[in-house]
Amino acid sequence: MVEVSSTSSKVFTGGSVSVAYGFESAFKTLDSSGINKSFGLNTKVTSLTLNTSQVSLNKLGQVEPTKFVFGQQSGSLGISFVYDDIQAHKVFRCLYELPSASVQSGSTFNYPASLGENTTAAGTPASLNARVQIQRGAGIITRNLKGCIVNSIGISTSIGEVVNGTMDMMFAEESTADIEAASGTISAQTSIDSAAMKPYTFAHGKVKMTTGSGSGMVEVFDIQDIDITFTPNTELLYGLGSHYAQNAFRKVFDIGGRFKTTFKDGALLQYVIDQSIKTLETETVPEGTGATGQSGVGLELTFTNGSKKLEIQLGGVSLVDHSSSGLEPNEVLFEEVNFKAKSSFIKVTV
Repeated sequence: MVEVSSTSSKVFTGGSVSVAYGFESAFKTLDSSGINKSFGLNTKVTSLTLNTSQVSLNKLGQVEPTKFVFGQQSGSLGISFVYDDIQAHKVFRCLYELPSASVQSGSTFNYPASLGENTTAAGTPASLNARVQIQRGAGIITRNLKGCIVNSIGISTSIGEVVNGTMDMMFAEESTADIEAASGTISAQTSIDSAAMKPYTFAHGKVKMTTGSGSGMVEVFDIQDIDITFTPNTELLYGLGSHYAQNAFRKVFDIGGRFKTTFKDGALLQYVIDQSIKTLETETVPEGTGATGQSGVGLELTFTNGSKKLEIQLGGVSLVDHSSSGLEPNEVLFEEVNFKAKSSFIKVTV
């Protein structure tokens, strides 16, 4: 039976919390490496919710419910972090790989193998097992979240900022018989991952697009802010005989973002106008060869930290809309575009 504490109230802060994860070799099955990974620098649990789909049963002759029953269990987990130059990129595996695929290692990581149509992750997506711990005096509360699948991963930065990341996940099962132990110590973040991680920042970032006159790519200067969101539209799959999801599947991979820059010419606006007055050959911006050697790149976002790199290349980029600001005395003229992409390729060098 659950008993609410009758002792004097205590206040706990984030200084009492630890969060980590490990990949699963099969859905809801933690791989042999265990929980040994950090999401990145400055990790925060922005949301954590558990739901049991409660249903009220009513009875003739009264207005009060007579019984509660429970359906499928579902949970959601939100994480924010700062992209570092060693570990944070590993979450991209959940966008492009299957659980059965070998976890990449070494100094170069590719997500996926190449830019373009990607069918390798069309089945059950790679999932992870997350652990959230809370130090409660001498005791410890441990929440083990099995079958975490990614709804979206975001990357963003702006003038004066680090490169921020977000992850929105669902999880399939939390079934620990007793989450609270009378004694124990949370795992310190440095013991989970002792790597000397350094953050990526806006000061070492570049955005490139093609001019349309050749295959080369040129830098878009004076970028004020940029964000990209990868949404695999993953869902949990339930079956008869269990409260918990038994598998997961993904739908259409949605890639979108936006950036704001100083106004230089009419090129970006013209692409949006041409969508209405020309045929479909103008549905995407011109494409070229990116820094990684991939062809068909419409937009490239790169962050560096010495020899370490995070390179994101998007193919089939189409501008969704265009907005202007600063059209008044003594103000800087800016333009902002939202875009969609058909495919993506991420290369990480550590």
